[in-house]
Amino acid sequence: MKKYIIIIVLALFSIPSMAQFTEDVKPSSTINVIGRYTDNAVELIYFPDKNKALYQGLKKGFIIERAEFSESSDTLSYKKIAEVFPYEEDAWSTLMANSKEETKKDITLAKEFYDNREKQSGGKFSFDEGIKEMQEQKFKEDFEYIIFVMNAIKNNTIARALALSYTDKTVEENKEYVYRISLKEKLENYTVGQGMYLMETLKESDKVERDIYVKTWDKKLTFIWEENDMITGAHVERKNNATGEFELLNKKPVLKSDPTSTRNSYTDQNLTNYTNYEYRFYGINPFGEKAYFGTASGMPKDLTPPVNPAIVSGKNNKPEEIKIIWKMPVMAPDLKGFVVARSTKNKGDFKLLHSKLLPKNTTSYIDKTFHKEKDNYYVVQAIDTTGNISSSSPYFVTVIDSIPPVKPNFISGKIDSLGIVTLDIELNKERDLMGYRLFRSNAPEHEFSVINEGFHEKDTIYTKALSVFKDTVTLKSLTPYIYYKIKALDYNFNQSPYSDILKVKRPDLIPPETPVFKNVKVGKEDIELEFILSSNEDVIEQTLYRKLDLKKEWIKHASLKNEQTTYIDKEVETGVKYFYTLRAKDDSDNYSDYSIPVMGKPYDDGNRPGVKNLQINREKDQVYLQWDYEQMNENTFFVIYKKNKKGQFIQHDRSLELRFRESENNTSSYAIKVFTKDGGQSKLSEEVSIK
Repeated sequence: MKKYIIIIVLALFSIPSMAQFTEDVKPSSTINVIGRYTDNAVELIYFPDKNKALYQGLKKGFIIERAEFSESSDTLSYKKIAEVFPYEEDAWSTLMANSKEETKKDITLAKEFYDNREKQSGGKFSFDEGIKEMQEQKFKEDFEYIIFVMNAIKNNTIARALALSYTDKTVEENKEYVYRISLKEKLENYTVGQGMYLMETLKESDKVERDIYVKTWDKKLTFIWEENDMITGAHVERKNNATGEFELLNKKPVLKSDPTSTRNSYTDQNLTNYTNYEYRFYGINPFGEKAYFGTASGMPKDLTPPVNPAIVSGKNNKPEEIKIIWKMPVMAPDLKGFVVARSTKNKGDFKLLHSKLLPKNTTSYIDKTFHKEKDNYYVVQAIDTTGNISSSSPYFVTVIDSIPPVKPNFISGKIDSLGIVTLDIELNKERDLMGYRLFRSNAPEHEFSVINEGFHEKDTIYTKALSVFKDTVTLKSLTPYIYYKIKALDYNFNQSPYSDILKVKRPDLIPPETPVFKNVKVGKEDIELEFILSSNEDVIEQTLYRKLDLKKEWIKHASLKNEQTTYIDKEVETGVKYFYTLRAKDDSDNYSDYSIPVMGKPYDDGNRPGVKNLQINREKDQVYLQWDYEQMNENTFFVIYKKNKKGQFIQHDRSLELRFRESENNTSSYAIKVFTKDGGQSKLSEEVSIK
C-alpha cells in the first residue's frame, strides 16, 4: 500500500512548477490521491494539480466513487458513495472557535484562499506588456496554490473543511478497493483526469522506526536520517537529565535544505562534553498528524586540541646530543604530556623518538640518535587527556660536524701527447662534501704540493663537487712518471686522509736498455745463465728466449722478474746445443733490442746409475742372480764380477738381461756393474754371497 502513497506524494509536489509560465497546449489537470486504512475506515486526501481544476472543485464539489478490486475480474464496477463540498460559513466559524491557537493561523490562510477563489485577476493583453503580465499572474497563482496545498497537508482538519478529504467508514477489513475522485461538474474546454487509488484494508502499525545516525562533535551532536516514507519534517525532543522529562527543542519543524535529497538532519548545540543525551524524533504525516519515527542518544566529547607548542631552541652543543627546548603559550588544564618526533625533511615522515609520554611540565628533550650525515627536523606535539594532538612547526637543527669525509679514490689518470693530465675521481657519498684538494709530486717519496682545489659554495646551483681535474706537465723529463694524491673536504673543512698515490706515466717513445748476459754455466742436466736485466723504471716485462738453430725465430722460454740475476734451464738434453737471448718491454709497449746470444751444451760425464735390489739364490747346484735397473735400454748391458781366491772381484761374465744363472757348488761372492755402449759405466754394486 505504501508504494502508491510515495508515488502520489512525489507527483503532488512536482506539479505545478513555479518556473512554468505558459499553459499546456491542451489544458488539462489530474487529481492526485493519497490514503490510509485506520480505525476500520479509509481516509482519503486529494488535490487537483492545477489551479483551475482546484477552483472548480472548491466551487462545485467532488464525487467519490468506489469499486471492489478482484484479480479474477477484468472490469471494475464503480458506485458513488459520496459528494463532498467545502464548509459553509457557519461551519468555518465553528472550526475556528474549536481550534487551538497554533491551528487558527493555518485555518485563516486556508479560508482566505477559499474566499478569494473567485477573484482571479488577469492583465490586459498587448504585444508589449501583455505577455509579461500574464506570466506574473501565472506565477502568483502557482505560488498561492503551493502554499495552499502545503497548508492543507499540514492539517487534515483543514483539508476536510475545503472538501479535499473524505473518510469512508463503510469498508470491510481484508479487502481491496479502488477509489475514483472526480469534479462534480466538468469544466468547459478543460480536461480533468479522475483521481484513482487502490487501497487494501489491512491493519498496519502507524509507528515508523527510522535509522538515525549520530555524529559526535565538540559540545554538539548531529543527527541524520533518511525521509523515505510519508513522514516529513522533524520535531526533536531531548530528555532533561535532571527531571527525566522530554522537552521540545524546536517549535518549527526541521525541513530538508535540499528538496531533491531524501536525507534530513538536526544539530543540537551548546551541550556539555562527556554527558549522555537521549532524543525522540517526530514528523508530520500526510494527514497533518504528529508521528513518532525514532530515538537516538549521543555523547559529545572534547575534540579541541591543546594550543600548539612552540620550539624555542634546538642546538647540537655536545658531539652526541641535540637538545630541544619548547614552551606552551597557554597551559590547558587537560594537558596530558608531550612527544618529540624527528624527520630528515621539513614535510617528511616524522618518527617518534621515545615510547613513553613526556610529563606535561617537561620543556626540553635530549636526542642522542640524531642523523650526523642528514638533516634533522624536529616537532613537539602536545596531547590532552582525550587524545587530541597539536603540533609545533618543524624546527631545523644544524649539526656540528667533526667527522671528515672518507678516504677518496682515483678512478684513472692519463697524459696526452700535449702534456695535459686528466684525472678522474670516484665521487664521495657524503652529503656535505664540498670538494677536493689535488696534490702533485715528481717522486712518491718527495713532498706533495697543492696544485688545485675543486670546491663549490653550498648556496650555488651546483649539487656535486668537481670530480674531474686537469693538470699540465712537461714531457721533457728524466722521470717517466708524475704522482698525484687528493683529499676530500666537507663544508666544515674537515679533511679526509690522503688517497692512495696515483702514478701517471708521461708519454714514452724511447725503448728500455737492452739486458746483457754475464756468464753461462753448463752442467750435465741443466744450463745456468747469469745476466744483468734492463734497469729502466718503466720496464714491466723482461723475457728470456731460446732456440736450437740460430737461423730460426726466437721462442719465448721464460718471464723474468726485474730484480732477477740468474736463471737455470732444466728443460735440456745432454749433448744438445741451446741458444739464448734477452729482451725488455716498458709500460708504453716499447721493446729493447735482443741481447747478444749465448750458447750452452750439457755434457756427459760417463757416470751411470748402478743396479738396485740385487739378490742371490741357490737352486740345487745352480746360483741365480737378479736385479732392477730403471734406465734399461738397448744400449745397456751388465758385467758380473766374482771374487777370486785372493778376495778380488774380477770380470766373470756378461748379461743383456736383469738376471744371471750358472752352475756353482762352492761358496761364492758376486757384484754387478752397468755399462753403456757409449762408454759410460756405473760403480760396482754391493756384494752378494752364497754360503
